[in-house]
Order: sequence, then structure tokens, then C-alpha cells
Amino acid sequence: MPKLSMHHRRLVSHCHSVPHCHLRASVLILALSAASLLGLSAQEARAQTRSAESGETETGKAEIGKQVPAFEIEALRGPERAITPSDFESRYVLLNLWATWCAPCIEKIPDLREARQRYPPERLAILNVSFDRSRSKATAFLEKREMPGSHAHAGGGLMGEFGDKFARMPSESASVEARGLPNMTLVGPEGEVLDIASGGSADLLKTLSEHL
Repeated sequence: MPKLSMHHRRLVSHCHSVPHCHLRASVLILALSAASLLGLSAQEARAQTRSAESGETETGKAEIGKQVPAFEIEALRGPERAITPSDFESRYVLLNLWATWCAPCIEKIPDLREARQRYPPERLAILNVSFDRSRSKATAFLEKREMPGSHAHAGGGLMGEFGDKFARMPSESASVEARGLPNMTLVGPEGEVLDIASGGSADLLKTLSEHL
């Protein structure tokens, strides 16, 4: 277990153990300096085992100007189905990382709907990745609030494999690894990471208009 400051212990305890935690801050940052706090999903564990057995190495973190890291993530409503970058070939892809307990994430739903109105699915694919611990909580929310696009579930949470690649956020300290929500990554048709917008102040529609 990584050693956390008292502030971070309170933050993690409050936002991951209280069932109906809604964050009012503009962004949630979990600052951790060591490995897994939440553990990996079964699918992520299998992927890591396959990589170890084959001698493959991690493809790294999402960085602007570089190829999008390889990923395999479970569909939210069908965990037996895996979603990979190959599902979105020749299209722009918006990876929208969210959770029901992240108030700034919920506030961006109108922008997502507007983005869908401006850019058809044939041009822009949207993959919404829930970081809720419970799949049922995310699916219940989506039954009440429309969120355009496909849906997946990051079973390992912010400290899992998908979070490690796509949920990183700027940190004031080089020794502290920060991950948080909301976090959006825009990938081009050739698989290049075009932009990364994180935090509650991120302007999704402006980001899309600059690249599409």
C-alpha cells in the first residue's frame, strides 16, 4: 500500500467508500506515489499475464503527438465484449473518462450532446469510459441521463491499466503521480493523440473545433 499524506487519505476514503459521493470541486485528483490502490479487473489482469508470457512491454502513456497506447477494455453493458482502438479505425475518437461521483464529468454531458450534433458518428466516435466501481451504478445513471457514444468500464479504477494510460493529470510535483477526472483524449484517424483535456475547466467543444 502506498504511503499517502493525511489529505490524500481523507480524499480517497471520502470519494471511494461513500456510496453517493458527489464532488463539488472542479476536478478530482488522486495523488499517489506507488502502485495499485484499487486493483485490476479480471480482463486487465489477463492482458498483463499475456504480455508477460509473450515478452511484450507496455506501450506507454497517452501523449500528444504520439500514437495512442494500445488498450483492451470491457464494454459497460457486455463485459464479455472487449473494445480496442481497432474498433474506431479511420475516425476521430474522443475518449471521455467519467464517473457518476464526478460532478464536473456530469456537467460536461450537454457538451457531449452538442458534439454529437455537430459531428456524426462516421466522423467522430465517442467512447465513454466509466470509472465507477459498480457497473450497475453507471448503467442506472445512463438510463436516466443520455450520454452519446459507446460505453466501457475501467474495472481497475484510476490506478488500473487504462487509468495509468489515460487518466493522468498535470502535477505540481515531479515526484507525485496525479490521476483524475474528468479527462478527455482526442485521437485522430491515423491513431495519433491530438489533444488531452483534463479538469473541470477543459473546453470540449473548443478542442474539437480546433481539430475536426
